[in-house]
Amino acid sequence: MLWSVVPEEFILENYDKQTYNWVEAEVNGVKMLVEPAEGQPGYGRIIRLLCPNPSNYLNPNYQPGQTICLHGGN
Repeated sequence: MLWSVVPEEFILENYDKQTYNWVEAEVNGVKMLVEPAEGQPGYGRIIRLLCPNPSNYLNPNYQPGQTICLHGGN
């Protein structure tokens, strides 16, 4: 739900035309959605976790926005 004085047409303009370079990756057994880092092959920025284990969401290494090595390290 969106409450705003700005007309909906302006807020959602080109919303359906946005593209993302996100990929699914599994790092240390944790499945996540990652945006590959520009200029840093093998690294990416975590967008969101896709795993069902609640303890992974409490791990600061897997917070959205963190840069992670896609080959198993942090």
